[in-house]
Amino acid sequence: MRRNVEKISPAAILESVIHITRNSDRNVLIKGMVSTLREMFDAEQASLYWLKPAPEGSEVWLLVSASRSGGVAEYQNIKPFALADNPAFMRCVETRRCFSIPAQQQTGKIRHIHPILSRDGVMGLLEVVGNEHADGDVRMIKGFLQVFSNYVQIIDESERDTLTGLLNRRTFDKNIGRMLSESRQAGDESASSDETNSPRRRGGARAESRWLAVLDIDHFKRINDKFGHLYGDEVLLLLAGIMRRSFRNNDNLFRFGGEEFVVALEPTDADGARAVLERFRQSVESYEFPQVGEVTISIGYVRIGSQDAPATVVGHADEALYYAKHHGRNQVRSYEMLVEAHKIATSALNVDVELFE
Repeated sequence: MRRNVEKISPAAILESVIHITRNSDRNVLIKGMVSTLREMFDAEQASLYWLKPAPEGSEVWLLVSASRSGGVAEYQNIKPFALADNPAFMRCVETRRCFSIPAQQQTGKIRHIHPILSRDGVMGLLEVVGNEHADGDVRMIKGFLQVFSNYVQIIDESERDTLTGLLNRRTFDKNIGRMLSESRQAGDESASSDETNSPRRRGGARAESRWLAVLDIDHFKRINDKFGHLYGDEVLLLLAGIMRRSFRNNDNLFRFGGEEFVVALEPTDADGARAVLERFRQSVESYEFPQVGEVTISIGYVRIGSQDAPATVVGHADEALYYAKHHGRNQVRSYEMLVEAHKIATSALNVDVELFE
């Protein structure tokens, strides 16, 4: 059975576009677009996948899925799969056209796979499971996806550093509150779990937490003075690339300006946080930067506490970084471990932190 898109009034289409682009939050925009298209075409399910480069070809990440019975689900920690492992997705990317095949687990339904195009190629895929497309459906969805793609790219450009492509300081300021809120929620859940003596929490409420790290390139001014700002910019670009390869997809990477960067790690334990930061430090140290040669970084990091204020979190990470910079550089230092070893004093808030000037 076909659902003819031409029966949808222009006013309803315009209202849907307004609804989709009403919010400048990227995640809200994605959920709204997927949900709207599923409802508009009366589909059983609609899912949005994002493509990301990987060493052996593109990886596919499921971001959002909307179904007739289950509402909208957002996926943050699901593992990606290789684009080459899904022939239907691969064909859609190669041809840049909608590709339709029978849905294996739903008799009589069709899987319609639509490319989401950007200036540089295919940035994502929309999979719609439902009835056969009527005349005009493909054109309608293509138009919606192009509006969506243009809007997402505008949001991305406003949220990212123009040189490195990492998230910028403005985006950090906008998201630090959400990260703290998530930590508070995790703390509440841990406390509730402890009260019921759940075996899952025997490691303690602090077993897994979010972490904030502040990174600074050692002697960056010397690099600029000796080799010039073009090579200095190249160091920043190459460092951003090493960051993308070293951290997980859901770790947030920011450039604050100059040679200073920030990483917000997804929940892990203390050993895991230190291990990933140390691996990153070693990757930078072992990399041969063109013309410049060896470059090192210093890192200070802190656990994001459920009751912390934004300035406190960044201030503590910056204190650990300050200690690393003044005790040899090219090292990773934990605020909690430094306090425990009485190498720095506990402070509730440092209002003079450079990152908040």
